[in-house]
Amino acid sequence: MSLTEAVAAAPATGTTADRPPVHELVSRFARLTPQRAAVRSGDATIGYRGLDAWAARIAARLAAAGVGRGDRVAILAAPGTAMVAGALGILKSGAAYVPVDRALPDHRVAAVLADARVSAAVVTADLEHRVTGGVPVVRAEDTEQPDDGDQDDEPEGSHTDRAAASPADPAYLIYTSGTTGEPKGVLVEHAQLSASTAARAEVYPDAGVFLLVSPLAFDSSVAGLWGTLTTGGTLVVARPEEVTDPERLLGLVDRHTVTRLLCVPSLYSVLLDAAERTGTAALRSLRTVIMAGEPLPQTLLDRHFRLLRETELVNEYGPTEATVWASYRRYTGPAPVTIGRAVPGVSLYVLDERGEPVPDGTEGELYIGGEQVARGYFGRPEATGAAFLPDPHRPGGRRYRTGDLVVRRADGTLDFRGRGDHQVKIRGHRVELGAVEEELRGLPGVRDAAVVPDAGRTLLTGFVRTEPGTDPAALRQELARRLPDAMVPARLLAVDAFPLTVNGKVDRAGLAERAEQTPVAAPEAPAAQGDTTAQVAAAWAEVLKIPSVPLDVNFFDLGGHSLTMYQLQTALESRTGVRPSVVSLFRHTTVAAQAALLAGGAEDGRDDSAAGRREAAARRVSARRARRSRDKEDVA
Repeated sequence: MSLTEAVAAAPATGTTADRPPVHELVSRFARLTPQRAAVRSGDATIGYRGLDAWAARIAARLAAAGVGRGDRVAILAAPGTAMVAGALGILKSGAAYVPVDRALPDHRVAAVLADARVSAAVVTADLEHRVTGGVPVVRAEDTEQPDDGDQDDEPEGSHTDRAAASPADPAYLIYTSGTTGEPKGVLVEHAQLSASTAARAEVYPDAGVFLLVSPLAFDSSVAGLWGTLTTGGTLVVARPEEVTDPERLLGLVDRHTVTRLLCVPSLYSVLLDAAERTGTAALRSLRTVIMAGEPLPQTLLDRHFRLLRETELVNEYGPTEATVWASYRRYTGPAPVTIGRAVPGVSLYVLDERGEPVPDGTEGELYIGGEQVARGYFGRPEATGAAFLPDPHRPGGRRYRTGDLVVRRADGTLDFRGRGDHQVKIRGHRVELGAVEEELRGLPGVRDAAVVPDAGRTLLTGFVRTEPGTDPAALRQELARRLPDAMVPARLLAVDAFPLTVNGKVDRAGLAERAEQTPVAAPEAPAAQGDTTAQVAAAWAEVLKIPSVPLDVNFFDLGGHSLTMYQLQTALESRTGVRPSVVSLFRHTTVAAQAALLAGGAEDGRDDSAAGRREAAARRVSARRARRSRDKEDVA
C-alpha cells in the first residue's frame, strides 16, 4: 500500500466520536507501512512496525507495574528513539504521559512528580537517578531487535491497545510556571489531542520529514511528535548536542532532507546566522518553517524570505491550554506579521472587560473556544474555574481566557499586542514575572524585587532593593538552585528605589529601559593571564551584560544559556580572530578554560575557518547524496 493510500485509510478529520486516539493511528501505520522510517535520531532509525512493537513492550512493563487506564506516568528521557517509544508506550498502556524537563533542578522534578501523582516513570538509563519518592521505574531502552518486517500479523504486545482510550481520558499533562512559582499542570484529553492533530493534518496535509528540536516537556513537541507519526511521516529527533549547535542542526536538515521545521523565533534567527556563514544550501529541502512559542519579529520574517524564497513560513499562536495552537498565518512572501485566523475547529473571540465583543480595530482580550480547549489545571479547581469559562455559543462547550491582548483587522486576521498581565515568554518558556519576584523576595536580605524581560525575550533582568551588604551575585546563585533556567534573571541590579508610574505602580517600562541602558564595563584580567584571557573576559561581559567576570566561574552560573552561547561564539571571533565551535565552548565553560582553548587554536572543536567550513559543506553534500541513494534503495 502506498503512503497516500495509507493516509487516506487513516482519516484525520471528523467528529470527536469517530477520531481514533493518536496512538491507534500510529499502530495503523505500523500495519500499513511497517518498513517506512518512523523515527531517526543520531545513527538510529526505526520503522513504524518496530516503533509500535517497542512501545507495546513498554506498555506491557507498565501494566506489570500496576499502571492502568487514566493513570499518569512521568517520562524523563533523553531526546531520541527511546523517548518517542516511551511516550507512545505510555499512551498504549491507557495512561497519560507527563513529560519532565531534564533541565529542571532536582527539587522541581520532585515537585512535578508529586503534583501529578504519577503511578510510574518511564526513563532512559542516564536519568533514572532523578526519579525519587519510591515511584516505580520502567526503562525506555529496548534490548530486543526491532521487527520491521512486512508481515500482516499484529506486533507482539499490541494487545495492550485493548485498554482503549475514550475521548474523555487524559492523554498528557504538561507543566507551566504558576503565579507562585509552583508547577501548574495543564491536562489535555484524547479528544483535544485528536482534534488538534486532525487540524494539523488539514493545514499541513503532506507527511514529510519533521525535525523535532523542542524538548518533550515543551508543548510544541506535541505538534511534531503526533502531527508527524499520525500521518505516516518521518520524525528526526535532534539530540541535545545538536540543538545547541546551529551548524549541526543545519547538517541534520541537509542529511535527512528535512521538509518541515518548528522552533521558536530566537532559535531560528541563530540557525539563519549559521546558514549565512556556511551557505543556505543545507536548508534547500525545507518546504515549511513554523514559528511558535514567541512573537515573530517582522525583521525575522523579512530575513527568512531574503534567504529562502521558496520556503513558506507559518506563524502559529496558541497556549498550552488550547492544545498547542489556536491560530496560524501562512506566508509565501514578505508581509506584515499577524497571528492569522483560527485553526480548523477553533473559535476565537476578542472581548472587553465585561466579556462583550469589541469592534474590529479595537484592542481586546482573546478567548479561545472549540474542541481543543483542555480539561483544565490538574488538581486546581479554582484556577480552572477562573480561566476555563462556559462558551455561550457552544452548548456544553467552554472557552479559555488567554490573558493575551489582540486586535482583529478588517480582513479577519489578528494582531498580537502582548499580555494583559506580567506573563512573558523567555526563549519559548512561559514565565510568570510575579513568580520570579516572589522567589526573590523570599531570599535573605531582599526587601523588594521587580523583574523585566529584554526586548528579544531571551533573558530577564532583576532589580532588587536589599539590606546593606547583600551580594546580588550570591542572590542569583541561590535563585538558580530554586528555579528553572528560563526563570532565573541573567543579572540582578541593586537599586535604592523602583521608578513609579503616575498611578504609584512600579514603572516596568522604565526598568526595562534602564536594563537596556545600563553600561557594561569590560573587566580587567590580571596581566599575568595574558591578552587572550582579557579578550575572553571582555566577550563574556559584552554577552552577559555584567561588569565583572570571574575567571573560574561557569558561564551558565553567570546567566548564560544556549542562545547567548551562540552570541559568545561571535563575540570571541570579533575579539580574537578565532571562531571556536559551539561544541568546544560547551566543553570549556569558564573564562580560563576558553582562554586556554583559544591559545591552543581551538583544536578540540571543529575547524571553523572559512576553509574548514567549505570542507565541512562538501562533506555534507557527499553525505546527503549517499543518504538519498540509500533511501531510493529502501523504497525500491
